Amino acid sequence: MSSKLLNTDKLVFITLIVLAAIINLSIVAFMDLESSRLARLMTILLFLIYFLVEKKIVNFWTLSALLFFTIRDVFFQFYEEPWGYKLYLIIGILCYVTLVLERMPKISEINIKPSVIVVTLLLVAANTYTLYVIMNMSMVTHTFHDNLEPLLLYAYGAAMMVLGVQAIAYNNKYNSNRSLLYIFFAFGFIFSDIAALFAYYFNFEMFYFLDRFFFLGSLAMLVNYGLNFESVKEEYYQFEMIDKKL
Repeated sequence: MSSKLLNTDKLVFITLIVLAAIINLSIVAFMDLESSRLARLMTILLFLIYFLVEKKIVNFWTLSALLFFTIRDVFFQFYEEPWGYKLYLIIGILCYVTLVLERMPKISEINIKPSVIVVTLLLVAANTYTLYVIMNMSMVTHTFHDNLEPLLLYAYGAAMMVLGVQAIAYNNKYNSNRSLLYIFFAFGFIFSDIAALFAYYFNFEMFYFLDRFFFLGSLAMLVNYGLNFESVKEEYYQFEMIDKKL
């Protein structure tokens, strides 16, 4: 009976993902930017409701991340307004910081070498420099309303890079199905933001499809990550087996 319910839950979740993908990609293809943004917000709300209905145990960090993504996309509807742009970046930073904090206990168990810290700092610096170059090459600088906005954009990029570095470190240490899922959705969100930047500021229309594809995939994986507590036990046993072999 429980296996039947489990299979039903999986079928419902897969159906939700497929329908969300078809609807979102169709709207991106045939409707305007405002409709596309609204569709993404409605999709996040739908996945949030699914998460709340299906949860057996409250995963505080996953719930917080989903709430932050929802709030961020509310302000995404007003991206061209000074206040909307600032709040979009601020809440976006909180999204990524929340995902970083969720894995912080696991990262604290890793013996971090000085070389890893140096590489992390170099990656963050490289990402910041890349943002600086992109802004000087594009119309981004012409959209700033004050000196706070470029600082928020740099902080947003730095938060993305820290998430990416942590995901790699986590997966390298544990090498589990759960850590693999984490690295997939972490980099999915990162690639989504990068694609959106190129689509919006450089008029690469096809990148809107990449943005939505990566975002929907990452959102679905984040929900699965928050609901699948069996993978926590599985990760523990996998790590114990690897640790004994070493």
